[in-house]
Amino acid sequence: MRVRLLYGEQGLEVELPDGSDVIQPRESSPLADPEAALREALARPIGSAPLCDLVQADDRVTIVFSDLTRPAPNRLLAPALLRVVEEAGVPRDRITLLVGTGLHRQMSAAELEALLGPEVANSYRVVVHDARDPDSLTFLRRYPGERRGGIYLNSAYLQASVRIVTGFVEPHIFAGYSGGGKGVLPGVAAAPNIMRNHSAENLLHPQATFCVGAGNPIFEEMREVAVASEVTFLCNVTLTADKAVSGFFCGDLVEAHEAAMAEVDRSAVRPVPHVYDIVVGTNGGYPADLNVYQSIKGMAAAARAVREGGAIVLASECREGVGNEDYAEFLSSRESPEALMAMLMEPGFHRIDQWGIQCQAMAQLKAEVHLYSSLEAETVRAAHLTPCEDVSATVVKLARRVEEQSGKRAKVLALPSGFQAIPAVQVE
Repeated sequence: MRVRLLYGEQGLEVELPDGSDVIQPRESSPLADPEAALREALARPIGSAPLCDLVQADDRVTIVFSDLTRPAPNRLLAPALLRVVEEAGVPRDRITLLVGTGLHRQMSAAELEALLGPEVANSYRVVVHDARDPDSLTFLRRYPGERRGGIYLNSAYLQASVRIVTGFVEPHIFAGYSGGGKGVLPGVAAAPNIMRNHSAENLLHPQATFCVGAGNPIFEEMREVAVASEVTFLCNVTLTADKAVSGFFCGDLVEAHEAAMAEVDRSAVRPVPHVYDIVVGTNGGYPADLNVYQSIKGMAAAARAVREGGAIVLASECREGVGNEDYAEFLSSRESPEALMAMLMEPGFHRIDQWGIQCQAMAQLKAEVHLYSSLEAETVRAAHLTPCEDVSATVVKLARRVEEQSGKRAKVLALPSGFQAIPAVQVE
């Protein structure tokens, strides 16, 4: 059977065994007129006054946007939000566009133009958040019950009197859902705060997984910090599998995000009858599959449905390599996923991006992982993954091995849209 996987910008056609199960997100219809729908959402928000009533001419306004690793339609959002702000009388020299990178890399001028549109990027003050720069951060509050340290956020964000946070809502590997408070923590937070939120202990929590908010310590702290920072207005979107806008969720931080989360649950959470010997997954295509670091999400989604000792075949372009140089070195610093996990569990161990290493190791402790990508085989092996030259041939080989070992036909599942469809295994 022929299946088209989301891979890079072009997609990838593969041949899988007849009878393989395929799950996709439930169909969401793209909005016929996204610009009109956005104007309506800003004028009639969820749990909030309209944005135009929340902005005064003497305000200082900061609008937070996702970086290039997220498919948020920033070139649609930015002009619409700026129009409302400027119609309220706020001059351009009191407006800041803040790119919430969390701990992702910095962005070039060309990338900012691609992100926001050349006209917007070159006409307003644009700040790219740097979580590692203490001079660009401002104290928000102490951690409950602690007298030292505390939570620090980007100064351009906290110094604003109107704080607008945008984002794209989808299933998230350990935060439950993206969007909402995630635009603040990790989006514009300090590195130590991000690392604490993404700690090894938190990632091991049973509720720290896709499409879980309540009881998820990572999600709950993200929301708590965002609420404490007094977000004025949230502007979140949901997208179809083809990256077209399917909904706008604007207004109160909590209420608007909850509405978006309910829509994500409806479209993304898909029951499957059992675990599988082989799961073929993706990271949802470009831009989500820019590197191995980002692609761990697709790996983790596949791991939810694979049996212990099974196999995952992940198709992810990784045109930018493994990740940044430090991450690649970190990943190859031990001889195996088991050794990496042991290192992460050492008392007091903390290192930036350890959550990516941990999520990959957790998947690999359950199943072997084969990666089809644009990377050299040597690079893939250094990341502790098995290079795959042909998805179809690899699945045939793995299925034959299952049949030889068990005498039974291999159970194969495909997740062509990656973590946009979250398999929920039913009790067998």
